[in-house]
Amino acid sequence: MGHPFLLFAAIFLILSIVLYAAPGRQLLNFVHYPATQDQVVRLNRYAALRLMLPVLVNLGCAWVVAERPGLMVPLIFLTPLSVLGVVVWIAAGARRFGA
Repeated sequence: MGHPFLLFAAIFLILSIVLYAAPGRQLLNFVHYPATQDQVVRLNRYAALRLMLPVLVNLGCAWVVAERPGLMVPLIFLTPLSVLGVVVWIAAGARRFGA
């Protein structure tokens, strides 16, 4: 099956880089963006840094699965849990930016 955790980590890394590199775009669909462009840039950079958490979780899972392949199925649940945690973290932190 290869390494799905490395694929997930790459996908989340690309999303984080896109969000950080294009800070003026309103890319998050679960956040009501503030009116000023400066606040949008700050919110996107805030979210991009938080999106590194699923990257790190998936890299850790890839390392564990390389050592113990039998843990792949239980560890696959950490990916959606880390994404859900980041979504809640970003949505809660968006209030600081006027969203």
